[in-house]
Amino acid sequence: MNTKQTARTLALVWLMITACAQEPIAPVTDSVTASNPWQRHLRNDMYRQALQMFNQRWKQPGTTLLLKRANEPVWMGAVGKSNLELQTNLRTTDPFRAASITKTFVAIAVMKLQEQGELQLDNTLGMLLPDMVGRVAGADRITLRQMLSHTSGLFDPTNDGVQYQLDLLNDPALRLAMSTQQVLARYVYGRPLRFEPGEQFGYSNTNYWLLGMVIEKITGQPLQSVLDTVIFKPAGLTHTYLESRDDRDVVRGYTDFYNNGKLMDITALDRADSQGRASGGLITTIEDLFRFSEALFRGTLIRKASLTAMMTLQPVRRGTTEYGLGLDSYASPLGVAWGHNGTLLGVDANWFYFPDKQATYILFGNNGSGADKSFIHELLTS
Repeated sequence: MNTKQTARTLALVWLMITACAQEPIAPVTDSVTASNPWQRHLRNDMYRQALQMFNQRWKQPGTTLLLKRANEPVWMGAVGKSNLELQTNLRTTDPFRAASITKTFVAIAVMKLQEQGELQLDNTLGMLLPDMVGRVAGADRITLRQMLSHTSGLFDPTNDGVQYQLDLLNDPALRLAMSTQQVLARYVYGRPLRFEPGEQFGYSNTNYWLLGMVIEKITGQPLQSVLDTVIFKPAGLTHTYLESRDDRDVVRGYTDFYNNGKLMDITALDRADSQGRASGGLITTIEDLFRFSEALFRGTLIRKASLTAMMTLQPVRRGTTEYGLGLDSYASPLGVAWGHNGTLLGVDANWFYFPDKQATYILFGNNGSGADKSFIHELLTS
């Protein structure tokens, strides 16, 4: 398909779904009630005002935020709407799609299997999944370490594959019904590597689709069951899951395709793109995600050596990377932060921990158009 044909096809697809367009976003309604214990937090007024300003500036239907500073109690707040059609107020307890934050959970499961002697990070993909040799380029030399750190060179259809994007937009129900094997067969098998393994950093969801398959083959269990044993139960997560379930209570997702102030409900696309997938299918709440963060960085889930490995930036021969093993990193005024972003068309999820300050923030918004989160740094230091 040439460039003009691609552009024409995409334009037609967008026209097909503009019927879902919403009116310009309504004024923010503060969902924090008088019975909410966080109203008694000593920084409550400052945090609520900052959250409302962020929500309005970036035209989020709704935003929920968790902040934790050293030697202070947790604060949580929510403003705006979880569902524009029904005008439902967003609550701090509402489940949301965590998107690529899922990758950290999957990476922990891999590290746990290494601790148990079931695999080694320098095992190749082909060694653990022989069927991938001849189907996935470089399977005989790409290692689990390179897959965890996005230095494998594997093609990423979700961001770089026009056919994947067209299929998702044209028939999200069909995409939702596809197994991981079917997704790989249609969009990945036979595609050349983007670069030689270890040469550079290149984010690819394919890495985590395959890692999920490795985990399931070694354990003989569905990924949901493995995560339940390794993470959900030990960390006390009662509102977190990966497998496909009734998701009517999950926060709706929106985006402004035309930058004209009109939001479109694209929940069906977000669900089709992520649900149940090892790359981004996690459903959680800000409170559960905080429990997970505390358990991870306190060493409850994996050994100290495993956590240190995850928090070590992986070297590449060309370029730079700020990614460890399933953990993203960035330099901030509070020191180096570790965690992950999660983005879908209608999702903007962020979770980061600052070891130097023993501070954490979790920020979720149901508009995937992007936003500047630097206001968080001031809240955690002022």
